[in-house]
Amino acid sequence: MEPAPEAETEEEAEERQRNYEQQRKEYEREQERKAEERKQQFEREQKEQEAERARREKLHKARVSKFDRILDKAPAMFSAAQLRVFLRALVSIDPYAFDDVAEQLAANDENNQQSSEEILLSTIDGLPDDKLTGFALRLVLTGHTRIPRESEIDFLTEAEIAFAPSQPKKTAAKKAKAPAPIKAAKKTAAKKATAKKDVAA
Repeated sequence: MEPAPEAETEEEAEERQRNYEQQRKEYEREQERKAEERKQQFEREQKEQEAERARREKLHKARVSKFDRILDKAPAMFSAAQLRVFLRALVSIDPYAFDDVAEQLAANDENNQQSSEEILLSTIDGLPDDKLTGFALRLVLTGHTRIPRESEIDFLTEAEIAFAPSQPKKTAAKKAKAPAPIKAAKKTAAKKATAKKDVAA
């Protein structure tokens, strides 16, 4: 309410009071309207959030079901298409884990602007089927080429035993079969000749 002027008549004071009361009521109505709008907006947002939460929960359950079905149907050995999907998923989990491999692949192209993930995925997509297993080994073993500490598992050695076992060295060349002694050969020939004479007689 505005301060009263020094020379204010009673009518002016009443008019000023009425204006003040009217402005106060308008302000209160406006505040109530805004509060109601905020409440309705909040309720709308809550409903939208609840609907989105329910939608995501349903989607998550469907994806978990899909995941379980994939695991139940997992083959003993991957086909080329299955291995390709596996490698793409593996690379996308943490592409920075395979930076060394991506750098090796892009070493010949200094102008390559692709991210590590893009390099790896495009390489996987372009590989012939018979090279996929080798690429999988490259992915998982590149980080194990350094010399392991005493407490670490030497995966490179384990992989060598599993995938590329060394051939045992030949200790001695096979001995050539010794020819029968000459005397024995003569005795055999003599026995055959005697047998022929007995048959003829």
